[in-house]
Amino acid sequence: MLAATRRTGRILPASATEERKAPALVSDLRISQQPALRRPLLIAGFAGWNDAGEAASSAVRFIHRRWRCEAIAEIDPENFYDFTQMRPQVRLRNGERFIEWPPNTFSAKRVDHLERDVILFQGVEPHLAWKTYVETILEVCRTFEVSGVLILGALLSEASHARPVRVSGSATDPELARMLGLDERSRSTYQGPTGIVGILSQAVKDAGIPMASMWANIPFYIQRSPNPKGSLALLDRINSGLDFGLTLHDLEVFAARFEAQVAADIETNPEVAEYARRVMDDADDEDDEEEGIIDDDLRDEIDEAADAGAELPDAASMVDELERFLREQRGDRGSDA
Repeated sequence: MLAATRRTGRILPASATEERKAPALVSDLRISQQPALRRPLLIAGFAGWNDAGEAASSAVRFIHRRWRCEAIAEIDPENFYDFTQMRPQVRLRNGERFIEWPPNTFSAKRVDHLERDVILFQGVEPHLAWKTYVETILEVCRTFEVSGVLILGALLSEASHARPVRVSGSATDPELARMLGLDERSRSTYQGPTGIVGILSQAVKDAGIPMASMWANIPFYIQRSPNPKGSLALLDRINSGLDFGLTLHDLEVFAARFEAQVAADIETNPEVAEYARRVMDDADDEDDEEEGIIDDDLRDEIDEAADAGAELPDAASMVDELERFLREQRGDRGSDA
């Protein structure tokens, strides 16, 4: 089937000989096939600012590979990226060179045991033309009659690496909220900077499409990436809430190995180890024994951020706190000497 092209932006000027014809459209969206899908749910994850530990993008990629989803469309990266900041990659396939551009791909899966099918979007936060980029995603929603949108993200938080990864979020739709165990919220008081997730979230709500956002809370002092514990936490919630029937055993094994390696890394640095123990002690002092249960003030803060596009918390302040703690530790050692 020939690829269809759709436009959400520029119109080329018609020549004098073509002035009676409809204007030609230059498309950023390339639809390769249009399978018959039943009220599909769009699940989106973006690499970039809203993807701490690559937890969100890795979760979407896991579903794509496990289900062997078929590509149905892609967004041409030409108008959305500064290629001096995000350079194309040279790859080899069967000994032949090819250029790999920042991927923004839609893929689909017919899920026979469910009442609706699934579209996955694996994207990279763009540098330019965010309004056009988001409108292109909405065009896919209209074309395939998407019945709901679930946006995944991951944020840095003052969480313990030794505890289960907390999943927070909210939904504008009661059914999605119930299925995913999220708060139903429709308003937010957040004001401040946002990422592409925030822009897309607002656009989806303005378009009247039911939506939800889910966020993995990643310990800010862990430098290893990707973080499979974060991806596993998101996939666990999706798998149980939406009855996807995914087998997560191999990811669970990977996450356990990752946790062991992180613990070993931390123990090699006594200062960071002491700080990590302090974070865990603070978490234990809160009524936080069950995964996803947090105090009301923190729940309001995280859920408001999720409603507004799940803006990342101020990681710089947490880094400052860690550096201050390390300075205090060094100062104590100096006085002991």
